[in-house]
Amino acid sequence: MPKLTNDRTDFSWTFAAFGAVGLSGLVINQVVATQFGVTSLGRYNMLLAVVIIGGQVGAMGIHSSVLFHTPKARSEGNPTSEVICSGVFATVLTSAVVSSSIYVGGEIILRSTNNFYYLDGLRAITIGLFLFPINKTLLAHLNGLQRIPIFSILFSGRFILLAATAVAVTYNFDNDQLLPWTITAAEGVIFVGLVFANQSEIKGLIHWRKMRGMFKRHLRYGFKGFLGTTLLDLNTRLDIILLGLISGSRSVGIYSIASLFAEGLYQAAAVPRYNFDPVVTNLFVQNKLGELQDVIKLAKRKIYLFAVPIVALCNLLYPIIVKILFSKELANESWPVFLILSLGVGISAGYIPFTNLLQQSGFPGHQSILLVGMTITNLSLNIVLIPIFGIKGAALATAISWISLIFYLRRLSNPILGFKV
Repeated sequence: MPKLTNDRTDFSWTFAAFGAVGLSGLVINQVVATQFGVTSLGRYNMLLAVVIIGGQVGAMGIHSSVLFHTPKARSEGNPTSEVICSGVFATVLTSAVVSSSIYVGGEIILRSTNNFYYLDGLRAITIGLFLFPINKTLLAHLNGLQRIPIFSILFSGRFILLAATAVAVTYNFDNDQLLPWTITAAEGVIFVGLVFANQSEIKGLIHWRKMRGMFKRHLRYGFKGFLGTTLLDLNTRLDIILLGLISGSRSVGIYSIASLFAEGLYQAAAVPRYNFDPVVTNLFVQNKLGELQDVIKLAKRKIYLFAVPIVALCNLLYPIIVKILFSKELANESWPVFLILSLGVGISAGYIPFTNLLQQSGFPGHQSILLVGMTITNLSLNIVLIPIFGIKGAALATAISWISLIFYLRRLSNPILGFKV
C-alpha cells in the first residue's frame, strides 16, 4: 500500500535534489557568462527554454496522467506496469509529432531570417527535445510510486549533467555554439537511467496490444489537462521568451542571473510538491478529505514560517554573491529584478506545493483553467510592462502571476474538495 504521509527521509531527498539543481544552474550561468559573455548566456537560455516548453507540449499532459493513475492504481491494489507502458507509448507518439513540427517550422523560419546561430542550435537540441517528454513520463511514474530517492537522483541528474557538460565545453572548446549539444547529451543519459530504473515495470511493453484501454485513458486525461501541464512550465519561461523578443539577448542574460536565484527560491517552495502529489491522489481516492485539508493547512503554515525570513536573507546576500560570482555591474543591474521576483515567491510560497492539487484530484480540466488564468495574467502583464520598464517589468509581471495562484486555486478547489485551500 502507498504511504499516506511524507517522512523526513523523502523530504531530505527532494531538498537535496533541489540543492543540486540550484547549484548546477548557478554553475552554468556563472561559467557561460564569464567565459562567453552575457549574450551567449541569453542565447543558451533561449534554446533551453525551447526544449522545456516544447517538451512540455510534446508530453501532451500524458505525464500528468501517469502521475495520477499510478498512485490511484496502488491505492486500489492494481498493478502499475500497464500505466507506465501505455504512457510511454502515448508519449513517444505525441513527442515525435511535436518535436518534428518544431524542427521543420524552425528550419523554415530561421533559414528565411538567416539566423544561423539559432538554426545550428535547433539542430543540436532536437533529439533532446524528443526525449524530454518521455523522460517526464518515466519520472512521473517513479514519483507516483513514491520512489523518492531514485526520483530525486534522476530529476536532479539532468541539471548536474547540463552543468558538467557545459563546463567541459566551455573550458575545452572556444565555441559557444557547442553548448546546445549539452542539452541533448544530458537528456540522452537521463533517458538511459530512467529506463534502467523502471525496467521491472516496462517489461510489459511486449504486451502493448492489450493496453489500448489505458492508452486511450492517458490521451483523454492528458488532453483535458494539456493546457495546465504545458502552461505550468511555460509560465516559468514566458518572461525570458518575451524579454528576448522585445529587448534582445543581453536583457535575457541579465534577467537570467536574477531569475536563476529567484527560481531557486520558487523551486525550494515547489520541492514538497513532488512528495504531496501522490499523497493528494491517495487521500482523495479514499475520500479522506478531512485528512487532506489538515495536510494542506499544516504544510502552508510551515512553509510560510520558513519562506519569509529566507526571502529577506536572500535579498541581503544577493548583491554580495552576484558581485563575487559575476561582476558589480551585473549585481547592480539584476538586484531590483531579484527583489521583485523573490517577493512574488514569498507571498505565494504556501500555495506553490499544491499547484497540481486539481490535477491530482482527478480534475485535469480544472487544472488547465488554473494555469490558463495564471498564464494570461503573466502574458498580458509582460506585454504591457516590458516595453515600459524593461527587465523590471518582466519581473513584476511574473511575480504577480505567481501571486495570482492563490486566488485561482482557492476559487477552483472549493467546489471540488468542499474547502478552500
